[in-house]
Amino acid sequence: MNRAEAWVEWVIRARRWLLLFVAMITGLSVFGAAGVGVDNAVEIWFLDDDPSLIAYNDFLETFGNDEVVVIGVHSKEGTLIEPSGLRRIDAVGDAALGVSGIARVRSIVTEPLVRDVDGALVVAPLIDDGPIETSQVAEAQKALQSDALVGSMISEDGRTAIVLAEMESMDNIDTARDGILADVQTAVQAVETEATFAGIGVVYAALNQAATQGAAVVISASYVLIMALLWALFRRWRAVLLILSVVGLGAIWLLGLYGATGHDINMVTMVMPTLVLVIGVSDCVHMLVHVADQPAELPPMERVKRGIGKVLWPCLFNTLTTAMGFLALATASMPVIRDLGVFCALGLVAAFVASLILCSIFALHPTVLPVFRKEGLLQRGIDLMARLAVHRPVPVLIVAGFVCLGSMMGITRIVVDTYSIDFLYPDHEVRIDSDRIEEEFGPYTPLEFVVSHPDGVKDPEILASISSWQDKMEMEEDVGWTRSLADVVMGLDRVMGQRPVGSIPENPEALEQLLFLFEADSDANLARFLDSTETQARVTVGVPMASAKTFGQTIERLTDHAVLPDGATIQPAGYIPLYVRIMDHIISSQLSSFTWAFIVIFTLIGLLFRSFRMAVLAIPANLMPVLFTLGCMGLLGIRLDVATVTIAAIVLGLVVDDTTQFLYRYRAVLAETSDIVKAVQETVTSVGRPMAVTTVVLAGGFSVLGLADIKSVAYFGCLLAISLVAAFFCDLLVIPALLVVTARR
Repeated sequence: MNRAEAWVEWVIRARRWLLLFVAMITGLSVFGAAGVGVDNAVEIWFLDDDPSLIAYNDFLETFGNDEVVVIGVHSKEGTLIEPSGLRRIDAVGDAALGVSGIARVRSIVTEPLVRDVDGALVVAPLIDDGPIETSQVAEAQKALQSDALVGSMISEDGRTAIVLAEMESMDNIDTARDGILADVQTAVQAVETEATFAGIGVVYAALNQAATQGAAVVISASYVLIMALLWALFRRWRAVLLILSVVGLGAIWLLGLYGATGHDINMVTMVMPTLVLVIGVSDCVHMLVHVADQPAELPPMERVKRGIGKVLWPCLFNTLTTAMGFLALATASMPVIRDLGVFCALGLVAAFVASLILCSIFALHPTVLPVFRKEGLLQRGIDLMARLAVHRPVPVLIVAGFVCLGSMMGITRIVVDTYSIDFLYPDHEVRIDSDRIEEEFGPYTPLEFVVSHPDGVKDPEILASISSWQDKMEMEEDVGWTRSLADVVMGLDRVMGQRPVGSIPENPEALEQLLFLFEADSDANLARFLDSTETQARVTVGVPMASAKTFGQTIERLTDHAVLPDGATIQPAGYIPLYVRIMDHIISSQLSSFTWAFIVIFTLIGLLFRSFRMAVLAIPANLMPVLFTLGCMGLLGIRLDVATVTIAAIVLGLVVDDTTQFLYRYRAVLAETSDIVKAVQETVTSVGRPMAVTTVVLAGGFSVLGLADIKSVAYFGCLLAISLVAAFFCDLLVIPALLVVTARR
């Protein structure tokens, strides 16, 4: 009895205690899993000491929370700049302001305007508490035009207005956001008007909902499909239920640990339970198939010992290599990718432990063992691949080479970018609302800049340069509006001087007088435009919702238009620059994770077989599925984004499993025959069946991710399924062909 068989025997003899251990761990895990929430905020992608995140937090501390709920108020009958329309806008604002968590509301009826009230110029909102008379509409239209709010608060045709509900600054904004948004939508929908909702926070809330519902749907669908596939392949319900119970325990243990450590799932980590669920099937299948292959006349314990003992070490090694592939993600610069790697690795180890315990115990009962047809279609296909690899190795390798060339051509077309709203399908309500607001109103997404000067920015020359910069930006096709302190000054100067066009006073004293008039109203403070030291001025630009790459190009283009006085600097600020920074993390994470996965996995293969040659032979068959998967991404136009950034490292960790099984079996057969060609053919014939079973089950399980409500997660699952099928053919064709060719030489 070898060491592997001794371990299996120990498990069987200690089965009562081990089953009690499994029950206790499962109970604790269910309790921990109950605390798992959902969080898709941008901060989860950054380390606490990331300069971009620090700059973002500094901006929030200076100017307040930049997260707003954009509420579109629409009119099909005519302009909203009339008494009933303005009252509808006001009612929507009041409804949103009544929600706990909303700090202030801005719209055309709340923005401070310079108005003539009883012959005196005052700064006051368009609507006070009293009713609006028809005679006031003309004055309102004039005031709106003069203060440049048309285009920034209401569309040019007056049929669509936006109400900006600014959220309060709070430490728990990520956990409170969904509830606040739900309350805002409920409150606004009670107003009798047609309203739509958009904004970064609304997108995150939709992603949170999709992640929550999608995870439940995907896990359930994976269970159903795996059950169907296993039944079709094994023809034993008890075998199917055993496998599903084992992998289900691994997923529960993973979620329990994840929740106990205070983590929330997101659109990346939502795939963890499915990954563990699907990958964990492989060990169970190999164990049960090899037990079923043992002579039926053997005693049950001996049969289990021999069968599981034969695959214990390769299964353990497969678990370790796959876990190392995931652990390579811990080198990524994004915390969420690190979490995915670390916890998936722990989940796979947990699934292996569950497989060893439960398969060893329950395989004692013959009714849980699979039943195969020795001469079925599956086996005939495997025998055909064995003949091709042995008798036509060169053509096989030539075809493989052409596939690699085509894949590399596809890789050159991969786009590195991320686009949050595009994670949702086009028919999603949030995308429809966003598109409608942009179509009827114009760009609504706020892009922030901060202009700084050590001597202060309340300077005529600086404000004049900001105004000139705004004029240049507004000439850009994708800029809907701009807003800064310069607009306030020019609006005041225009009304005070009774001129059609305002200007920035050249005299500092005259500038201070205008700003004093503006600040005289309690709602018209300068904190929205200036920091407390008056050395930083905020400039906000309305741009279309776009991807990180497009936002980056927009920032660079708009910044180039700025011509500021000596000593003044400009810096993009707020959420969007932080979002753009994600692209750098995507590239670095992909490179670091794949590099470490490659080094560690093939080093482990060399150590397992104590052969540098074996490690080298394994490289082509395992790199090909990675190249093929990335090539498909490029050819199909699938972006390398925050959801698919882990694809290369994970594929490499997955596909090496069958390679290990093949080489482990090949070495054992070769030791018996010393004939490489015969050993190759016998290995393909013997291990091909369990490899085919695991490939069908794993590919089917991953393809279920295509049901996810988040597009990139759906792409991720389908790509993994494609890579596993490619790996199956590489393991049963390319590696055997390489062994035969090298043997002949």
